[in-house]
Amino acid sequence: MTDRDNSDFAEQDYRRMINDPAYRQRLNADPKGTLGETTGYEFDAGVRVEVIEQEPDTICMMIPIKPEGSADEVEQALHKSTERTYDLLFSSGISGYFIPSDELKWTLRDMRHSWISKLGLKL
Repeated sequence: MTDRDNSDFAEQDYRRMINDPAYRQRLNADPKGTLGETTGYEFDAGVRVEVIEQEPDTICMMIPIKPEGSADEVEQALHKSTERTYDLLFSSGISGYFIPSDELKWTLRDMRHSWISKLGLKL
């Protein structure tokens, strides 16, 4: 692969998810292991990765984490959740990562850095 081919590594992986039934099956069976193999990133034991396959007749909905605390703290947490950025790629559907916390945002960043390094790309 040339650097140009590698520059769209995430899009290439999304295409692989769509077109490679064996890869898709592995992602469903062992998302952390398969992502680790693909990206070269090793997830912390306490991090879960859940795969939700889109279906043409199904709307997928993510329910935010229920905030705890006083009414003001709950309001602040709800406001913060509306500011969250979601990592999505539009193709024949939507693919990407929903990150529920700032801590896991850094996990995704570290995973991508590992992936870039594994591909021999420069940041």
